[in-house]
Amino acid sequence: MDSSAACLSKSIIFSGLDARDVEALVPLFSRWVVVPGDVLAQAGHSAQFFFLLEEGTLLVAMEEGRAVVFNRPGDFAGLSMVSLNGTNTATITVLEKGAVWVVSCRDILDLTSHDTQVADTIMNGWQQFFAEKAPFCSNPA
Repeated sequence: MDSSAACLSKSIIFSGLDARDVEALVPLFSRWVVVPGDVLAQAGHSAQFFFLLEEGTLLVAMEEGRAVVFNRPGDFAGLSMVSLNGTNTATITVLEKGAVWVVSCRDILDLTSHDTQVADTIMNGWQQFFAEKAPFCSNPA
């Protein structure tokens, strides 16, 4: 299993998928090495990417002074936690050197918008992750 598939499998969001479905997702992701101070997404700008943490630490600064620190492999800065209607609602800043797997927002939103088992599994994982990481926020879907 390559490192992107391993990272996907560690994520609560994608871990419910079978190996074949994980392997089908791998080509959608690209690996970026990140360093402290890198801003991966800026609130108010067009949402282009979501980020799956492999290693390091990210700060996801949301509206109204809320924030979440991601420091576990498989943490996912995406979906409603960071964007709404094509616009970033959070700023994602690298706190500690590491690597992230980057995926187009459009690819994930397209994948989860269909009535399929893969979409259901991802969205169920997302709701579990969201409840764990950001229980102070509403509307995880």
